Amino acid sequence: MSKSNFAAMSKTELKRYLLEHRNDTEAFHALMDKIDAEPNPKFYTIDEVGELQKLIEEKRAKENPYQ
Repeated sequence: MSKSNFAAMSKTELKRYLLEHRNDTEAFHALMDKIDAEPNPKFYTIDEVGELQKLIEEKRAKENPYQ
């Protein structure tokens, strides 16, 4: 797969590709470039650790409602 194809792929597509082609460093770097290009919308301070933990637990509950 050429570099331009990796640029056209979404993060989800690149992740799937990498699961099947674990040694493809070019695809790995393309994925890291996409991840690095995304802004991090929220930073948490040490005082907000409880809030962050609550958000993580809520997300896990939504993803695994039967646990």
